[in-house]
Amino acid sequence: MVRPDVVAARVARAAVWLDEVERSFTKPADEFLADVRGRDLSLFYLFLAIQECIDLAAHWVADEGWTPSDDAGSTFDVLAAHDVIGVTTADALRGATGLRNRIAHGYALLEARRVREEALAGLPSLRLFLDTVARAAGL
Repeated sequence: MVRPDVVAARVARAAVWLDEVERSFTKPADEFLADVRGRDLSLFYLFLAIQECIDLAAHWVADEGWTPSDDAGSTFDVLAAHDVIGVTTADALRGATGLRNRIAHGYALLEARRVREEALAGLPSLRLFLDTVARAAGL
């Protein structure tokens, strides 16, 4: 990572968003679903955190001079191919990218209960990736 200060700020920002998402998504399902404003804000924070991970991954690939992928989700496959992250983590992060796309393009049509379940299952991989980026940047 070329700019540890930039990486530190981006990792910290994404971690705060993930904390907010986790706090909201771990409420009882009925409470989460009934709080439309809180639910929508949490979906937005999830979108932002996933996008931050995508941006960090693309930055990493570019800094190393590796061939970039054709799409955002496959950027994590490039990192896995270079043994930066595991294949399982890359798969989970590619899935998170798909979730980000669904949030971006179908926000009002999302099935919130399903998104909540997917997000809770994917949070550990997002956090693992942020930790990996931070360590690589010497943080």
